Amino acid sequence: MIEDRNLPVGTRLVARHKGYVYHCVVTSRDEDKVGFTLDCPDHPDLHGKEFKSPSSAGSAVMGGTACNGWRFWSLAPTGETPAPAAGPAKKGKAKFRTIKKVANQQGLDEGQVRYWCSACQKSFVVEDGQEPEACPEGHRNDDSEPTA
Repeated sequence: MIEDRNLPVGTRLVARHKGYVYHCVVTSRDEDKVGFTLDCPDHPDLHGKEFKSPSSAGSAVMGGTACNGWRFWSLAPTGETPAPAAGPAKKGKAKFRTIKKVANQQGLDEGQVRYWCSACQKSFVVEDGQEPEACPEGHRNDDSEPTA
C-alpha cells in the first residue's frame, strides 16, 4: 500500500496478482503530471503501456477489474529489478464442484450430512459416510456446465 502519493519520477512499484509479480514505473507525462508505465516484459500485452493513475494500471493488470491503485501497488525495494514472473502455483483452472459438503451441520439427526448443489441452489441430506454422486435433481460434479 502506498501512503505518500507524491511519488517522484522513476519510483518503482510492485504488485502480486494471481501468482505473478508486476512492476510499474512512475514516469513524466508532462510538466505537472505523472504517468504510470507497466514494466512487465513477461506480459507483452501489458509491457510498456502507460496509464494516468495507479488505479488504471492496476485495473489493466487485473484484466479490467476496478481497483484502488494506492492499495494494489507497493513501493518496490530499492534496487529491485523486474523479476521473471514465476506464474501461478497451480496450472489450469480450479475444478468447479457442483456438490459440496455444507460447513454448518447443525440441526441434523445423528448420522446425517448436509450437502449443497450449486446448480439447483438446494441443500440435501445423505447418510454419514456416503459421498453423493449427484443431487436429488440429478446434477453431478462431473457436469461440464452445471445448470438448473
